[in-house]
Amino acid sequence: MIRFLRADEVEKLLPLSAQVNALHEEQHPDQYRGDASPEEVTGFFTQRLEEGAQVFVAEKPDGAVTGFLLAVPVVREASPFLHPVRHVELDQICVDETCRGQGVGKALMSAMEAWMHASDFHEWKSMVHGFNTHSQNLMRGQGAEVLGLRYRKALG
Repeated sequence: MIRFLRADEVEKLLPLSAQVNALHEEQHPDQYRGDASPEEVTGFFTQRLEEGAQVFVAEKPDGAVTGFLLAVPVVREASPFLHPVRHVELDQICVDETCRGQGVGKALMSAMEAWMHASDFHEWKSMVHGFNTHSQNLMRGQGAEVLGLRYRKALG
């Protein structure tokens, strides 16, 4: 079952958030922290919900969370260089390591897209690291196209 996470349930995200963060911290320890307290993590998700984001969770019949997706609406006025923006940023997605390949990620994304349609959003974007092949495959499988490349060079 896929549903919206309530603000009083954010602690349910802790085990999966730790999984996705560990993957990122392993690849980029200079950027990603592994020492955040549970209160910091739940505070992060609570703040996003208060700002209008949605967290979708996939659950087993016993209530165990098998995946989550953080969708953040982005609305910006036009600038001298860009048209106005109205899209959803797929900020985080995680499927429990034991549940991958079972359609959980696809179901989460379908739920997000249904919510987007009902909320008059017609485009989503997501930044995915080069090492994260699971997310890359999921994005391509959902029909997303690569928009560009992001470069990094550490000096010194």
